[in-house]
Amino acid sequence: MVGSASAESQLSARPFQLVCWDLDGTLTDSVRFVVDTANLVITRRGRTALDFDVVGRMTGLPLEDIFRLAWPDLTDEDAVACRTEYRTIYDETVIPATRLFDGAREALRAFHAAGLLQATVTGKRAADCERILRGLEIDADIDLYLGGDSVPPDRHKPAPDLVVLAMDRLGVQPERTAVIGDTRTDMRMGKAAGARTIQVLWGYEREPVPEADLTVATWDALRARILTG
Repeated sequence: MVGSASAESQLSARPFQLVCWDLDGTLTDSVRFVVDTANLVITRRGRTALDFDVVGRMTGLPLEDIFRLAWPDLTDEDAVACRTEYRTIYDETVIPATRLFDGAREALRAFHAAGLLQATVTGKRAADCERILRGLEIDADIDLYLGGDSVPPDRHKPAPDLVVLAMDRLGVQPERTAVIGDTRTDMRMGKAAGARTIQVLWGYEREPVPEADLTVATWDALRARILTG
C-alpha cells in the first residue's frame, strides 16, 4: 500500500498525465513517404507532382485535401479512388519501411514506465497507426490508438476532437495533457482542446510556430519537459 501511494504521489506531482502523439514527423520519420505516395497517385493520373512543402505542411489532414490541390474540381467518387490507390501503395510499400526516429522508442518507454498514459492523435486511420507501431514493437506503451477515422469527417485536425476524445476516454483533464507534434496543425489542435502543446523540431516544421507552448529540438529535452516540466 505504501508503494502504491508513493507511485500515485509521484504521478500526481508530474506536470502531465496524458501524452497525445502525432505520428508522421513526430514519432516516425515518414513525412517523405506521405509526400511521395500522394505524388505517385497524382502523376499516375496524369497531373504534375506537387512541391514537397505544399504536401508536407498538410500531413495529418484528410487525403482528399491534398488531392484537391491537383484537382480542384475533384468529385467524391474520384476522391475515393485516389484515397484507395494511396492506401494500397502505403500498405504494400510504406508501412513495412516506416521507422521510428532515433530516441522515440526510449521516450515512449520512459513515459510508460513513469505511469503516464499515451495516445495517438494522427490523421491516419487508427488501425493503420496501430499496425505501424505494433510492427515497430512499441504497442505495449500506447494506451489508446486514435486516428482520422475516430472522429467525424468534418472534425479532423486542427479541430480539437481527437485530443478531446483521448482525454475523455482516458479520464484526463486538459491541463494535465500534452499534445506533441511537428506541425502548426498539430499545435492548433492541441490549443483548441485546451491542452499544452509541444512542437518537436525534427519533423516537417524546423522553426518554432506561435501556436506551440513549448518547442524541443532533442528527445532528451522532450523527456525532461514531460517528466519534470
